Amino acid sequence: MSHQIQEIARLIGGTVVGNPTLALKGINSLALAGPEELSFVSSPKHFTEAEQSKAGCVIAPAGFASSTKTVIAADHPKAAFVKAMWLFQPAQPPATGIHPTTVVDPSAAIGKGVSIGPHVTIGKGAVLGDRVRLGPSVAVGEDVRIGPDTLIYPNVTLYHGVVIGARVIIHGGTTIGADGFGFVFEGGRHLKVPQLGNVVIEDDVEIGANCTIDRATFGSTVIKRGTKTDNLVHIAHNVTVGEHSLLVAQVGIAGSSKLGSHVTLAGQAGVSDNVTIGDYVTLGAQSGVITGQHLGSNRTYWGLPARPIEEAKRQLAWLYRLPKFLERVRKLEARLEALEEALKQTKVGP
Repeated sequence: MSHQIQEIARLIGGTVVGNPTLALKGINSLALAGPEELSFVSSPKHFTEAEQSKAGCVIAPAGFASSTKTVIAADHPKAAFVKAMWLFQPAQPPATGIHPTTVVDPSAAIGKGVSIGPHVTIGKGAVLGDRVRLGPSVAVGEDVRIGPDTLIYPNVTLYHGVVIGARVIIHGGTTIGADGFGFVFEGGRHLKVPQLGNVVIEDDVEIGANCTIDRATFGSTVIKRGTKTDNLVHIAHNVTVGEHSLLVAQVGIAGSSKLGSHVTLAGQAGVSDNVTIGDYVTLGAQSGVITGQHLGSNRTYWGLPARPIEEAKRQLAWLYRLPKFLERVRKLEARLEALEEALKQTKVGP
């Protein structure tokens, strides 16, 4: 399917400079795009690359002029490009219906237009909203609630009492609602603490593959609206993650920690228990926030323990200088010893 450039510009809110009726058949990166494909450039440092590319049309910020191709000027080229991607690869409407191998408890409520794959189990009292899609071998526990237009990929497990909002995406292998890691040591053994709460996933959240989100001891573990997690993320009991946050691969968050809105935790960042993180915080890759630490809003932190990135970089710079300082100290010690020995040799006796 082809689309004229003027059609694309209307969709993404851009302005055409060049031939608005040129038809494009696809979308691609600058390096791979051909004369009938659309690409994008987001900053002036890539303008030369865009001009030299074979792309027939480029989405670009104001200031990019081309003598060889049509340009769609946009305030946010990358976001505009993403919108155009959906035009060239629209979501396919799913087949509706319930596979004959699915096991549905008679007390469960199933909405309209659902699609349920093979070997799915749906427990007592579960509620599925309209147009919910469940892939093969999804396990939906008792009293689970799933909002409309939610997509759950194969082999996801939702324990009892989990609440999933609308338009949520959960990728394969994820488990939501397993017991929080709670034990009390007595008499030489670990006593299990019952986990009596649940997990609440709000609207428009996306959970990556093979993630684990534990149920609360009391109350709820909450992932708020619009938050996205990468693969292999662990969120412990009674954690709250604020709206529109990003948790990158292999992030771990321990129990009862509270994250504000628009927080970004980079890859392999670790958050200990009872931590508070403010709004618009970025935590650098492999950083660690220690128990009880508070990170104020609107800052970037890095290191272990996490501290403002400017401070962490200064400390790291001094750390790298230590070998040179050590060598200087050794030389100074040798000179001092030589001076002391010379002084002994010249000292006049009694």
